[in-house]
Amino acid sequence: MPNIYRVAINPAQIAKAVRRAERALAPDVVRIRYTLRDDSTGDPSIFFRVVLSDKAASKESKLGEITERIEFTINNKVKPDELGLYSYFNFRSLSEHNELNDPTWA
Repeated sequence: MPNIYRVAINPAQIAKAVRRAERALAPDVVRIRYTLRDDSTGDPSIFFRVVLSDKAASKESKLGEITERIEFTINNKVKPDELGLYSYFNFRSLSEHNELNDPTWA
């Protein structure tokens, strides 16, 4: 069954906004990928997969601040709430990403 969203979704506009967020967040962020799908409660959502630089990920005392800044920046660039989407974030370090070799994060 296809997903029905409250607002028209323009995939090219989302991709462009994600690229802007990547540039704004460098060098702490290596890459951002995303998937549009319903969450576990059936609400339309966007799931972000963020690969952090090893340097950013190694700053354990600052990691909360770093991920909060990343979420804030992505939400401001992509504006999922204006699209009627809930946003979710998952983070990995570049080393972890390379070790796990998960194609959904590529």
